[in-house]
Amino acid sequence: MYKILIALSTFNRKNITKLCLENLKTIVDEDGNSKLVIYDDASTNYGEDFLKQYSQDVLRFSSSGGVERSRARSFRDFIYIYKDFDLFYMTDNDTIHDPKFLNILRNLYQSSSEKFDKKLPMGLYNSKFHNDPKNVVYENNILSLRKTCPGVSQCFDRDMIQTMLKFIDENPVYETLYGFDYHWPASLNVPFLQTQTSYLEHFARDKEEKGLHSTFTIDDPKSDFERDRAILPTVYLKKIRNEIIQRIL
Repeated sequence: MYKILIALSTFNRKNITKLCLENLKTIVDEDGNSKLVIYDDASTNYGEDFLKQYSQDVLRFSSSGGVERSRARSFRDFIYIYKDFDLFYMTDNDTIHDPKFLNILRNLYQSSSEKFDKKLPMGLYNSKFHNDPKNVVYENNILSLRKTCPGVSQCFDRDMIQTMLKFIDENPVYETLYGFDYHWPASLNVPFLQTQTSYLEHFARDKEEKGLHSTFTIDDPKSDFERDRAILPTVYLKKIRNEIIQRIL
């Protein structure tokens, strides 16, 4: 069984962060085949004690440096510290995942090696905002090949991470220029393999704090949850969506 490291970037937004961590804690395998590692960008709304309720593996930066620094550090930790893990999955603290997502990643990675000449990076989030037809190389009812994939759900193997780290080391400007969502994986020169079904939802905002993909509409806060809404979410995600929104607000 492929061992998966889940690298979660956190920064403030305590309501959705708590929901995200509660969700992931119930999904992480008790047999050690997956591990949750939290990279916190010097949050001011909570501290290390709050985060360690959900994982003992917490790296909390002393000052805020942006999500790029968090991503790059998690890449390097995967290579140099968490050496016994096969796959690296990164996500953010404003997501809720379907309990099946780890096994979906394992099965997708195994099947991709059988169907394609190369191993491909993977994504499990098919969203309204990222669904530009120009981004789609190929698709059927189950899978698609895409030029880019939402940074909120990206999965790589060790060779891919090594290649991207080499690109970052040679092009350090992209470590601080929002490069993780496009430039880093573009260095692999292969498309993403993405499921048409979404195995996570991205909620973007919190009660009093907007996220990167939130317009923070005061009069109609629920509209913020529509911008990046999942296409074809699982039954589990459909069922809990309204409850999650109410708890965020």
